Amino acid sequence: MSFILRIIRHLFFHRDQPILAKDRLGSDGENRAILFLKQQGYQILERNVHFTQGELDIIAKKDRVIVFIEVKTRRSAKYSHPKEAVNKKKCRKIKKMAYQYYYYKKYNSEEYGIRFDIITLIWPDWPTGNFPKIEHFVSAFE
Repeated sequence: MSFILRIIRHLFFHRDQPILAKDRLGSDGENRAILFLKQQGYQILERNVHFTQGELDIIAKKDRVIVFIEVKTRRSAKYSHPKEAVNKKKCRKIKKMAYQYYYYKKYNSEEYGIRFDIITLIWPDWPTGNFPKIEHFVSAFE
């Protein structure tokens, strides 16, 4: 699809769309994940960084390591654990975007390491309250 057609499609089909409940759940999950990370001593560098291939949810730094964090939020794990949504294809995509970001920001590989984490949230009482169950999978994939 040509560049101009993609722009036209975006303008006409993505504009003024209502925010879906699943999108709000995801956004609220990312907000909780950021609070969790800050409590663990992470410095949040960026959030929702867009690329043509997709989006990096959270980019953080801790102990001279740049950490790319994929966040998955579900209301239940009845059908599958949220971590299972991060399959091999998704991992490849995240890694590709992460390396683009890493080199674009000119991080020195001798000074900063790189790591890929997953944070899952199971939040049955969303949006009325209570805290979600949060799991942090450090070095979830390489």
